[in-house]
Amino acid sequence: MALVEPRMIEVPIENSDDVLEINCSQLPEHAAEICDILENEGAALRFYQLFALEYYKQGQTEEAVAALKRGLAQAKANDQTSKLPLLTFLASIYVQKAKSPLASAGNASSREMMLKMATALLVEAERISHSEPNTYLVKGMLAMTNRLPDAALIQFNNALRLEPHSLAALLGKARALFGKRQFQQALSLYQQVLTLRPRAKPDPRIGIGMCLYKLGHTNDARRALKRAIDINPAAAAPHVLLAAIELNEVKRRFDPHISRGAADPGSAQKAAEGLAECLRRAMEHLQQAYELQPGNAATLIFLADRLFCKSEFENARKLAERALSTADTMAIQAEAHYQIARSYHAAKKFDLAFEAYNKCLKINDKHTLACYGLGQMQLQRTDVSQAEATFQRVLERHPRCTEVLRALGYLHARLPNTKAKALEYYEREMQILAEDAAENARSLGKPTENVIEWLDDANLFLEAGLLYEATSAKKARKAYFVAASILQREESAGEHLPELWNNLGALSQLTGEDNAAVFAELNAAADKCTRALERASSQTADKKPVQQSKATNEIRRLENSLVTIRYNVARFYENCGLWRKAEQLYREIVDAIPAYNDARLRLAYIAYFYRGHSQDALAQISQAIEIDAKQSSAWLMRGNIELQRKSVQDARRAFEHVLKAIGKHDVYALCSLGNYYLAAGKSESTRAASEPNTASSAAKKAKELANQNYKRSLEFFGKCLQLDERCAAAAHGAAIAIAERGFANDARRLFQEVRDAATGGLGSLAMCNPAGDLVFKVPRESAADLDGAHLLSQLDDLRVSCDVLLWSGVNAAHSCVEIGNYRQAILAYEACIKRLHETTAALEAAGNNQNADHLVVSVLEVKAKGKATEDEADKLVTLSDAEKSERKRVERDLRLYLVRALYIQAKATKDLDVMRTALTEARELCAKAEIEVPESELKNAMQSAEGAGDKDATGDKDATGDKDATGDKDATGDKDATGDKDVTADEKTDAEGDVEMDAADKQAPAEATNGSVDGSDKPAKPRVRLSPEDGLVLFDLALVEQSVAQLTGDLPELQRSLVDIDSATSDLEHSTALFTFLASWGKSMQKRRQKLLYSPRLATERSGYGKSLVAKLARKRQEQEELERQRQEHVEQWRKQQQEAEAKKKEEQERLDNERREEETRILRETEERNAIIREQMAADAAKQATEAAASGTAGRSKKTKKQAAADDGFISDNDDLEDQVDTAARDRARALSDVDEEELLHPVSQPREEAKRKKPR
Repeated sequence: MALVEPRMIEVPIENSDDVLEINCSQLPEHAAEICDILENEGAALRFYQLFALEYYKQGQTEEAVAALKRGLAQAKANDQTSKLPLLTFLASIYVQKAKSPLASAGNASSREMMLKMATALLVEAERISHSEPNTYLVKGMLAMTNRLPDAALIQFNNALRLEPHSLAALLGKARALFGKRQFQQALSLYQQVLTLRPRAKPDPRIGIGMCLYKLGHTNDARRALKRAIDINPAAAAPHVLLAAIELNEVKRRFDPHISRGAADPGSAQKAAEGLAECLRRAMEHLQQAYELQPGNAATLIFLADRLFCKSEFENARKLAERALSTADTMAIQAEAHYQIARSYHAAKKFDLAFEAYNKCLKINDKHTLACYGLGQMQLQRTDVSQAEATFQRVLERHPRCTEVLRALGYLHARLPNTKAKALEYYEREMQILAEDAAENARSLGKPTENVIEWLDDANLFLEAGLLYEATSAKKARKAYFVAASILQREESAGEHLPELWNNLGALSQLTGEDNAAVFAELNAAADKCTRALERASSQTADKKPVQQSKATNEIRRLENSLVTIRYNVARFYENCGLWRKAEQLYREIVDAIPAYNDARLRLAYIAYFYRGHSQDALAQISQAIEIDAKQSSAWLMRGNIELQRKSVQDARRAFEHVLKAIGKHDVYALCSLGNYYLAAGKSESTRAASEPNTASSAAKKAKELANQNYKRSLEFFGKCLQLDERCAAAAHGAAIAIAERGFANDARRLFQEVRDAATGGLGSLAMCNPAGDLVFKVPRESAADLDGAHLLSQLDDLRVSCDVLLWSGVNAAHSCVEIGNYRQAILAYEACIKRLHETTAALEAAGNNQNADHLVVSVLEVKAKGKATEDEADKLVTLSDAEKSERKRVERDLRLYLVRALYIQAKATKDLDVMRTALTEARELCAKAEIEVPESELKNAMQSAEGAGDKDATGDKDATGDKDATGDKDATGDKDATGDKDVTADEKTDAEGDVEMDAADKQAPAEATNGSVDGSDKPAKPRVRLSPEDGLVLFDLALVEQSVAQLTGDLPELQRSLVDIDSATSDLEHSTALFTFLASWGKSMQKRRQKLLYSPRLATERSGYGKSLVAKLARKRQEQEELERQRQEHVEQWRKQQQEAEAKKKEEQERLDNERREEETRILRETEERNAIIREQMAADAAKQATEAAASGTAGRSKKTKKQAAADDGFISDNDDLEDQVDTAARDRARALSDVDEEELLHPVSQPREEAKRKKPR
């Protein structure tokens, strides 16, 4: 502290002219002695203020307060104005005491008390006078202490209003504006202070430098602060601020998240030298500030920060504590607490750190770093909710803070059911880092396309990839790829993570990447793992026992990783269709590690689904169960295989075992059991419907059993949805059960919800193979996200029977038909057909691409082996023949559903166009399925029927449509064609659900002769075979053709034509012949005890009805011919009348045109005559005027001579002056016009109105 200069204060002695001199450097220890003297002498109140100021300057604040209070006590009631200086002075002291470290951090209530007393004093001062500037100054200081810059501005403006050049008010206002980040306005005020008083204290140059730095003028800020040092070399504050500028420059240039490896070596070296120079200058300024003022809190804070960066945590904490004891502002106090907290934090004294962070935030709740540190301490204390709230508070103020985003991502990644939130934070951090890297590349003139080269934080992408595994294989692979790219830039860093390349290979399989790339990644993983294993084994012998234990664990980890890589290679071979190679690798793995059940289950899968050896598959599964009876995937695979073998009871027992002995919440087992009871209920419903007497006890019992089974299935499906609300298989099965129970509308809504959810990315357990996952667990993508290559990578899951999106749409369409919403049903069927075509095309395209990839893999393997083997001739499996046949059958069924919906809508609305659409669809179905009945066979059937003398029912009553309903059902199967297999995914049931075929039906179809369906003459073809399904399609075709003919005959005569009747008659004849053939063929099939999908009796009835309808159409045709003949006559008569009217109209128009031309000619002639007369008259007038002008000219000259003589009589008249003035004005105007430019004449300049009025002649 600087020495106080000796100063004398003269106190007047009462009732005397003498004064008492008091030396201010030798003031009494207690101010009470001085106050007693002042009271005895009756001194004025200003002396109390003077002595209080001296005590305050000497650091004796309490004595100054005591002196001011004694002075206020001596104030007289009639002299309140003299109290004002004492009140404001005492209030300012209270404000300063409230800002002291003890009041701010140690005792919050003491601080509040000080501020309240200051407020009360200021209220008293303002009550006495509203025109005292010091009152508003102290009120502004009080507002700044309370962190209310807006209120402070108001008070400082009030002070400036009373005293415009008050330096204190100007500095206070500038400080308030600076706190509001209005740096330009604050700079203007600091410059005004500098102009008013260049040597003002505090130095305004410091404020100018701070404002310039905030405005981005760093060099100007340095110059202002250096000028402040020149003016006052003993000032420490400019050095501190210069050090802060240099340290901030170091932070700006160095970003730990952006790699400098992407820059060239010269630029990197230059950047490093620049950073070192900035750091050196900063430390020089700090050293000078510490030498000038060792107790400067800001200097101590910066030094503590530097010591912390050097890991000298204890020394850093001591300096921060010293800074806390000398800090005079709340901001520096908060920073001191933060430095203390981080020192404790780094020293792992977490409780002390937690306490210090809280103290910092109590003073400054916006201290970002302290808030972040507090969140870390809360996380260390496992107070997750509080930690998240703290981090969120930081993120609100700093949305691009990558450290906070990382902390939140880490926190949510380890909480249940918050993985999506963690990914969101990681994605935000990755986006920010990418943007910063691109900006850094642009600033250095580097390309910004590949920002990966500028990143060096592999852990972020490893964490994100680990989370992406559960949601998106593509994103997970991309994250791991970035991490691998970063690690490869580091020396040998990539050699220690072979699992990363294994994961890349596994993900590449699931995302449908090029097979050569997958093979290369897996080979790289195997090579890295092998090298790491050799390196670890060679270093184990040279290590100490403790280190040997760690090395042994590392070797065990690498060995396990190598087995995992080999397993994934085998899965790669299996996906490529090289299942013999895969089987060989699986066997090697099982031989080396018999307990490796995943490989054993893959062997079981190959044995059953590729080789067709169910016993071998079950034997492998049994061995897996013996090894681990709690492995649910083994039991689930057993259940699936038993379902394929039609051993439904064994399958049920396997699924029930999973729920009872392994896990009662296994969703796959629950869903499978729901499917089992759904199929059982449907079987009972079919048996009840087949009973002749629906009121019999057997029928009632079957219905009761069906309801019980449906309820059981709904229970299982409901539990599935409780456990996994995204399980589309369970929702689909529940909707089927609801539809089977008769609630078609509710089922339709549920089917639509399943479809919408599946379109939005909902996965289906029915699409999962319990033993088909890679060791690296990555769930399947949704059906909506599958492209061709991705479909191929999940071939096991892509049987058409497993497409939840397809079958949910089909069943929703069925429900729409049941409730009468035919239009919606038609659209749904068409969408399902389109979906089937798209998936099939994608699979076929992916298969073609994979054929090319297969060559690449084969070349790689041949090069590795040196020669080819028989395994390389394995056939590539894309779409098997069975799957192709199944897809064709499903397409046929879907088209039948579409025909059925169109037929029912047309019958309900009597719409012939819709029925014709149904006929077109039926014919296209027959053409695509290559279903043909030779024309000769149709004729033979008709001749046989006529020769036998069968009297077919004409079906008059059928014409009303009563029989058509039965035909509809026979044609398309019943309403439960919901495809139960859609849910189970492994049951081989028919697409209609209620129509099943035995193997004998397919092996022994009926035969027919050559011909075509439409009866056209075509070249003879080999004899074709008809299956029961073909018979159903032909029955539908005949039924629709007959209905078209019926609707055509029912149309009003004016709405049809002979062409329509002829076309309908042709279709009807073909329909009748086809019904006759189907009746005969169906009877032969029944004799051989083969299953039929329609009734031959109904075909016979329809044939008879068709014959009667032919006669009816013949009558309709005669009526139509007569009607069209009459209509033609009317048309001809009307046309003749129109022609006559047109001729008359044309003649009338020609007459009018002639009259108009004659009138125009007459008018033109009369006009020419009038013009000639006018010209003659004008010529005569002109001659007359010329003669008169010549005569008047002679008389004028004689008059002028007489006037001139009379004018020379020597007298001046007024007219002479007027004539002279007129002549002068004329000459002036001519001269003025001659001086004006041509451009000015063209564009005159307008004059003001007053000037124009003034110049206007009278």
